[in-house]
Formats: sequence, structure tokens, C-alpha cells
Amino acid sequence: MPSRIAEDRLSEAVLQFVQESAYPEDEDVVSAELPPSALTSLSKLLDQARIDVKASIRELSRISAPDIDGWISQAKQLRDEIEDSQKLAHSITAGARRGEEHDRALQDAKAKVDLLDSEVVFNDTLASTLQRVHDVQSTLDGAEKATADYKLMDAIANMRDAERLLKAIRSSRATRLTELLQARITDLSSSLEHAAVDCWDSIIQLDKKNSALSIQQDTHRISKIELSTVIAALSKLDLLETSINKLARGVETVTLRPRLQADAQGRVAVLLVTDEGIQLDGLKSSDSVQSLLSDVSSVIEYLDKNLPQNIARRLSEHLMPNLTSRLVSGPLLSSVPADLAGIGGFKGLLGLVTQFADLLASKGWHGKDELVKWVSEAPNVWLRRRRERSLEGLRKIFAIGLSNPRAAERIETQVVSQEDKIFATEGGNDDWNAKWDDEDNEQLPTAKTIASDQGQNGADEEDMSAWGLDEDVASHKPEKFDQPEEGEDEADAWGWGDDAAEGNISTAASPAKAKTAPPNSNGRNAAAAPRAREITLKETYYITAVPDEILELISQVISDYKSLSHSNSVPNPIKPALPGLLTLPGLMLSLYRATAPNFYACNSSGNMFIYNDSLYMAEQLRKLAQDEILPHKSGETAFGSDISALELFGKRAYGKEMDSQRTILSDLLDGAQDFSSCTEPPFAHECDVAISSVVDRLRELHKQWTPVLSHSALLQSTGSLLSTVVNKIIVDIGDMNDISEPESQKLASFCNRIALLEDLFLPEQADKKDTGEAPLPRTAIYVPNWLKFQFLSNILESSLVDIKYLWTEGELSLEYGVNELVDLIEALFSDSEHRRRAIAEIKRSGRGRYLSSTLKF
Repeated sequence: MPSRIAEDRLSEAVLQFVQESAYPEDEDVVSAELPPSALTSLSKLLDQARIDVKASIRELSRISAPDIDGWISQAKQLRDEIEDSQKLAHSITAGARRGEEHDRALQDAKAKVDLLDSEVVFNDTLASTLQRVHDVQSTLDGAEKATADYKLMDAIANMRDAERLLKAIRSSRATRLTELLQARITDLSSSLEHAAVDCWDSIIQLDKKNSALSIQQDTHRISKIELSTVIAALSKLDLLETSINKLARGVETVTLRPRLQADAQGRVAVLLVTDEGIQLDGLKSSDSVQSLLSDVSSVIEYLDKNLPQNIARRLSEHLMPNLTSRLVSGPLLSSVPADLAGIGGFKGLLGLVTQFADLLASKGWHGKDELVKWVSEAPNVWLRRRRERSLEGLRKIFAIGLSNPRAAERIETQVVSQEDKIFATEGGNDDWNAKWDDEDNEQLPTAKTIASDQGQNGADEEDMSAWGLDEDVASHKPEKFDQPEEGEDEADAWGWGDDAAEGNISTAASPAKAKTAPPNSNGRNAAAAPRAREITLKETYYITAVPDEILELISQVISDYKSLSHSNSVPNPIKPALPGLLTLPGLMLSLYRATAPNFYACNSSGNMFIYNDSLYMAEQLRKLAQDEILPHKSGETAFGSDISALELFGKRAYGKEMDSQRTILSDLLDGAQDFSSCTEPPFAHECDVAISSVVDRLRELHKQWTPVLSHSALLQSTGSLLSTVVNKIIVDIGDMNDISEPESQKLASFCNRIALLEDLFLPEQADKKDTGEAPLPRTAIYVPNWLKFQFLSNILESSLVDIKYLWTEGELSLEYGVNELVDLIEALFSDSEHRRRAIAEIKRSGRGRYLSSTLKF
């Protein structure tokens, strides 16, 4: 609460603040409140202070009065001095104004003098300019009169003088006047050009309507005008080059083009050349190149005769490039024969072209070099024509489309030992186009085996359809099958390059690669070698009409080459084309390889037809190269690189198709989601659909490829795809950690549905014997893990006792490793004493194909 202070102290504190702006030092006074009652005393105190201040001021004024009077006196004196200074300044300013008026009068007088001088100069210049204008006008009058009288050279000379005089006038900056004079000169120049061109057109009469051309040596206007005068006038006017160019286009359009270019009915113009001119007279059927060159020569001779030499040369610069180009690309090219039948006429054609080139050279005309070059390149010209015909034939083949496929056979006769593997097993190793990779030069095994019971029949030679696979598969017990690795080449699907030491089995032999094994190749004494026998292996497959047509074109090329190789009967101009002639087959085959993927795409089995067609052509080319003596690089055969490229192309097409189908089958199986929860909806339905789709797809492909591939190739390709399916199923089931009894039954049913595809691997009808027995499928031969897959189906439906029996007494140990089987047992059966004893017994046996699962998918 603020302290209560005496009102006198508060009033004094306020007065002190008003007088000295000082705050009271006493805290009690500062924090005290000013009550209303203190305002009266405060007001009185302030009034007293004001009275004191007024009294103090009056006292000070009285004391300072003498000093103020002196200051006033000094101020009056200063004012008088200022007024005197102002009067002096006014007088000085008035004097300055008078000097400026004198200066302005002087400048004005000087400007008048300069104006008079410039007027004098202007008058002199005007007089000079008017004189020059008069001269220009007079010159232009003379030029216009000369132009009207067709005195072209005089008119041009006067116009040039007028231009020179006008140039001098321009330097005087008479802009408007020079524009008028320049406009008159421009009009005069236009009139001169019109007159000169009119004289040129009158002398060189080009009648487009009547298709005629005539050249006079002079023309008559008011007076006679010579051609040389017109040429000189056009040259002075810079119109000569334009006129010559226009004449060249007119000659080409009016006379030469109708003669060179046939109309829709194949007719050309009849060209008449006389002393009076050139005239087109009707139409005729397109005739020989000799007649054409004769007509063109007549036109050139007429132009050269009737035009000054320098004009004719310059005309040829514009006319001949197009003319020679049209001749070479048109009549001359069409006259080049595409075969050897017209070589004699072609030689005569070269002579005519040479004569025409000599004519141009004698006249000094352009165009000789192009024609001489064409003659010198006659071999290349003929070769290009031959190439165009070959490629055109190939394009026609493609345009026809894929014809009805026809059967083709691959037959090979071999001498083999009766104790060779082919007599002990179902079939030999398939070397169907063994070189899958063009960089793999390893010699792969060939067909060596036929069933032993057939070998003991004593037949020295027999025809074994589908490469001799006539035996009962039931008597054959396959050994190990290599597991295909991911990303392997298609060669694995065909059984190429399998290790014979491990007992791998294939079904077909390649006639192209098969070789007879030496009698002592098995390490026995040569004297004790088994008796050899001769067998015939035959394979039937299907090709389109394309290979035969292409081979026919290639045969024609080789026939032409052989004809040209006889120097006595070959015209010299074509002989240098011999080396290039043999490049045509390679070019045609390159075009085939480039366009075949699109061309065959219209057929659902297009890639397989590409495969068959390519290998058929490669085989036929190899035979052709052996039959014909053709040049080739050292260490290579004729068409060696083309044959390799064809084989590689066909195999790549096959590989592309197989990869595509594998991807489709894998995608279909992926719908089963690794068979997890295969008994629970909706996964059960998805698994059902996946298996059904795979089965349907394989049957559809087998049906689709049956009329394309050979039987063994069909079985191998189908087996390769089925192997992909089987391997994935084995892997997926093997990866399951727990398989319930319903799941086991479901999985077994899936395996049984896949197993029904065995009917796709039955032997051909021709392979059946008259024993009354039904043929057995050969699935295990073409599907490496087929037996393992069958055992998997049995395991899924078997008890522990059955599985143990199959392991110890059966052949389960040949297909499964210990760890694989143990994993399956642990997934199928719950932990029990029986399971532990069974697993221990299996492990103690130490048998099995693998010590651990090595299956790769």
C-alpha cells in the first residue's frame, strides 16, 4: 500500500519536476499517491512560481536595455549597405545584357553569310545534277529507241552508260530522283530481256504442243538478227545460262523423254530428225536399244550442228547427266540379260554403248565418262541383274506362301558290330544335328545300337523304320539319366552329347554325322572282333515347298557358274563376274534367314518347319558341294559357312520353340502353387486345373507336331517338355515338409494323370511285330526322370513296409538317393518307432543313386 506523505512535500516535488525535470530522490515521495486535496496547494505553489519567473524576466530586461539599443543601430547600418550593394549589382547585370545583345547580332549576321554560301553551293550542285539527269534521260531515250528497233547490243550499251551515270547521281544523295531513274532503267532492262528472249525463242523454236524442235540461224524483226547477236545479248543480260537450261529441259521433255519412256501400252514415240528440225511422229512398240541410241545420236548431231560450239557444250552440261542416267537405269539395264542365253546380245549392246560414248567424245559433249564406266562395269552390271532375278525369285516363293508339306527322308547305311550297344539296347544315341552350338566342335556319338535279338537273326541288311527302334522296351532296364540344368541348350532335350559311359539312351541316328566304329574300339583283340553287319537307318520328316524352290534357284546359279567356267565358250565381258556369281546362294540364304521368322509365323508349327527346312537345305547343299567342283577357302568346303549358318538358324528356331513351350508349361504348373494345400479349396481346384492344362497342352503339341517332325524327333521334343513337367513336380513334392494322407492321395492322382501321357511315346505302326502283343511305350527313353517319377507315385501310395521293400529288393535305390527318400518318408509319415527303424535301415544299406538330392530344375 503506498505511504501517505504530506501534501507540501508532494507539491514541492511536482514543482521541482516542472522547473528542473528532476525526479524526487525519496522513494516515499515517488511511490506516494497524489490525493485530490493536494491539488489546491499545488496550484497555489505553481502560481507563485510563475509570478517569480515574470519578475526575474523584467529585472533582466531592465539591466540589458543599453546593449539592445546598440544592436538595433548596427542593424540599420547593415540594411543601408545591403541596399547599396543591390543597386551596384543591378547596374552590372544591365551591362551584361547589353553585351549579350551585341553577341546575338553578330551570330545572326554570321548565319546569314553561311546561308548565302550554302545556297551558292546548292545551286552549283543542282545545276550539275540536273545536267547528269539530263544525260541519263538522253541515254535512256537512246536505249529505248534501240530496244524498239531490236538493236539489242546498242540498247545494252546505252543502258550500261545510264547505270554508270546514275551511280554518280546516287553519290549526291538525290534519293527520290535516283529512284525514279532506277525504275526507268529497270523497265528498260525488262524490255531488253523480253526482246532478247523473244529473239532466242524465235530462232530456237520449241513447240511443246506439236512435239517439235527447230533451230534457225537468224530471225527477222525490224531488221535481221543473227543467233550470235542474240547469244551475246543474253550473255550481257546474264540470261544465257537460264536460256540454255530451259532449252535442255525442253529438248528432254519434248523429244527425248517420249522416246525413252514407254507408256502404259509399252509404246514409245517415233523420232524424226531432219535438217529442218526434230519431230515426233506417232507411236510405235518399244524396239531395240540400237534403234534408241541411233535416235538419240541423231538428236545430238542435230543440236551440235545447228548451235554454236560453246552453246552446244554448255547445253550438254545440262542435258547429258539426266539423259545418261535415264539410259543406264532404263533401256540399258532392262536389256541386260538375267541368264546366259542373252550374253551374245549383251556383248553387242556393250559395243553400241561404246560407239555412242565415242560420238559424245568426238563432239565434245559430256556423258562419255558415265557410259564408259557402265561398259567397264559390265560384269558387275550383269551380276547385279542376276542377283535381282534370284532375289525376285525368292520373294515370289515367299509370296506364294507355305504349300502343303511333303515327306522327306534321311537315309544312312552303316556297318556296325553285332556286339555294339545298338544290339543290346533299345536304341542308339541320337545325333540329330549334333552341333547345337556352332562353337562346339566336339564330335558327338552317333547311332550304334539295334536290339540284340534282331542282330542275331542273321539279316545282313534291314530297313529299320524310325531308325531301327523295333524292340520291346519291357526287356530294357534304363540306367542313370542326367538331370537337365536350368538354361541348358536344346541339345540336352534331344539327348545330344550324353555320356555314353553312364548308359544314357537315345533313339535316333544322324546320317550326316554317323561314323562306323573301328573294330577294336572296345579294346578287344582285332582278331576276336565280333562279326560286323550292315544296317539301313531311315528317318521321315516333313518340309514345305520353300526349300525345293530355293535349292532350284541355287542349282541354276551353279549351272551358270559351270557354263561361265568354260573359257572357250564364255564371252569375255562377263568372265570377271565368276567370283561374284557364287555369292548369290549365300545372299539368298541370308534373305531366307532374315525373313523366315515372319514368313513362317502364320503357321502354328512355323519354328519346327523352319528347323526341318533349314536342315534339309543344309543337307542338300552339303551333297551339292560334294558333287560339284566349286572354289572354296582352304580348309573349308563350298557353302561351308552357309551350311553352318542354316543349321544354326534351324536349331535356334527349334530352341526358341522349345523354350517358349517350356515357359508355357512352367507357367501352367505355377498355378498349382507348389501343390501346397492341394486338398483345400480353392487351392485344390487350382491344382486340378494346372494338371489338366499341362496334360492338354502336351497332347495338343504332340498332335500339332506329328505332321511336321520325324517320329523320333517328335518323341524327343515331347519327352523334353514332359521332362520339364516331371522335374518340376518331383522338386515341388520333394520340397513339401509335411504331406497328409489326403494330400498324398491327391498328389498320387496328379502323378497318375501325368503318367497317362505314356501313350504319346508308343512306337510307330511300322515298328510293331506280328506277335499279337500290344506295343509298350518308350517314355523312359525320352524322359530322363520318368522312372523316378513313377517311383514317386508309388511312394505316395505305399506303406513304410512297401517303401522299404522297394528300396532293398526293388530298383528304388537306382533312382533315389538316401537323403531324398528319407525326406519323403519324414514328410509322409508321422514320427514313430516304425518310421525311425525304417529310416535307420535305409541309411544303413548305404545304397542309392545319390547321397543327397541333386535334382536341379
